[in-house]
Amino acid sequence: MVLIHSNKDKFYNEFECVTGVVLNKYQNPYVKHILSIDTIDRHLNDDGTKLFSTRLICKKGKLPMWVSYLIGATGGPKVNESWLIEHSVVDSTTKTMQTYVKNLDHVKYLQVIERTTYQWDALEKVTNVNSNVTFTCSAIQQISLKSKIENMAKSKFEESVKKSRVGMSLVMQRIEALQKEQV
Repeated sequence: MVLIHSNKDKFYNEFECVTGVVLNKYQNPYVKHILSIDTIDRHLNDDGTKLFSTRLICKKGKLPMWVSYLIGATGGPKVNESWLIEHSVVDSTTKTMQTYVKNLDHVKYLQVIERTTYQWDALEKVTNVNSNVTFTCSAIQQISLKSKIENMAKSKFEESVKKSRVGMSLVMQRIEALQKEQV
């Protein structure tokens, strides 16, 4: 079974501001669950119009006890960290940014893949955000349990997205305020 979550949003900020914040959104007061982020690779294409980035992200979070039991984490160290890989491409010609994020661990139990597109709309002067996330629980055969795990992950993800968007908006407001002070 696969559970899909889609989300649309708008940032009333210039594309360059939004993409800059996406690439630098950690740390901020609304995403305290991120422990570390390391840029593994960052390079431009030959004509300098596309920026490619790969980052490794470590986040913390509590699992319910019943999930810890399922994945064999009882009696040992608590499973409270997860590793993610993020690939992104910023295209300065089309003013589009695409990100692809997936978890690297616990994939036997739950694979979460997020694809997000940030697209500048010159007519409306907004950056549109379209996000699609798939939650796939594959190791567990009981359908009701799979559904429960996927729904739990989706619920936690939705909370996280709301906090992340608020944090990004806060950072963009700070950037714009600094830019106004410099003028």
